[in-house]
Amino acid sequence: MKQQQPNVLFYVHHHGKGHLARAQHLVPLVEKYATVTLLTAHEDFADSVGNALPKRKVITLPTKWPKGSGQPPRSFNAAFEGIPFAPQASTRAAFFHNLLTDVNYAGLISDVSAELTIYARGAGLPVLMQRHSGDISGDPTQVFAYHCASALYAPYPAQLEVDDFPFSSKTTFLGNLTPARKEKTVKRNGVTIVHNDCEVVNAVCDAILPTDMPITVISSDSSRLRHLNDIDYFRHVADISSHVETGLVFCSAGNNTLCELLAIDRKLIVVPEPRPYEEQSAKALKLANLNAAVYLPKSSISKTSDILNAIDQTRTIEPTVIASLLHDGAPSQWHHAFEILIREHFL
Repeated sequence: MKQQQPNVLFYVHHHGKGHLARAQHLVPLVEKYATVTLLTAHEDFADSVGNALPKRKVITLPTKWPKGSGQPPRSFNAAFEGIPFAPQASTRAAFFHNLLTDVNYAGLISDVSAELTIYARGAGLPVLMQRHSGDISGDPTQVFAYHCASALYAPYPAQLEVDDFPFSSKTTFLGNLTPARKEKTVKRNGVTIVHNDCEVVNAVCDAILPTDMPITVISSDSSRLRHLNDIDYFRHVADISSHVETGLVFCSAGNNTLCELLAIDRKLIVVPEPRPYEEQSAKALKLANLNAAVYLPKSSISKTSDILNAIDQTRTIEPTVIASLLHDGAPSQWHHAFEILIREHFL
């Protein structure tokens, strides 16, 4: 008689497409050993999860916020500041704990949710938590969640971790999560901009258009772009790599964006977007220190000379360093590493 597989909860964070893209990579690996139930915190996001990962059960947590209250600004330096003093928060916590008693789950995979990691550990459930890059030392909620997690996994190479990260010993660095390293494509003259900040896109276009270099822009928002008649523009693309034909790319520092662009051997000028714990800036600085990319803070885009100087600095990028980052992120390696975590902590 075939033994029934254990059940695992997989929480998919709703901030950014990268979280869902990573879940598409990782859920099938978990399903080699367990039946996966997907968990999300927003009803509107549940359809996206169901479409990206079809034929799986998707459960939506109730909101923890009082109706019409909105979410207050976060300082990320106070314990559980993301949980309001409200009955809705109690309902949400009870809903989650009822999930754990209704089904005998073997574990939770927590996509950067400190809240659920802490709840699950308190209920006696093993947790694999995604490491939220950047400096989390000032946020007691994240620090406690890291203590609560059975293990952490990071969707980037160890070389990009912040200095003196205190939880390195319990973190598995999966490297660049791409399905496979792409074949090197022919690079044409020009610049591609992969960024959702219209200020960044406009500033780079202002600096480069007078040089007659062709520009391609991939951005989710065109409403405030000034140069649509002078550039090739794409709003949504299923595969960034298929639309990046230039050897030089201005980009943000999201994990998935960096992974896809490094995998096709592009020279990157990284302009980080603001994120909690300065996670994008931390990765951009690490890449620059390794001579694997050029770091251009948003504060510098107002000067045409700084943008053109950043382009000139790409000559110092070391292809051998980029190759080493890709080697660490070979699919065979991160598949194996993640499966070890599942077997060790959930089976």
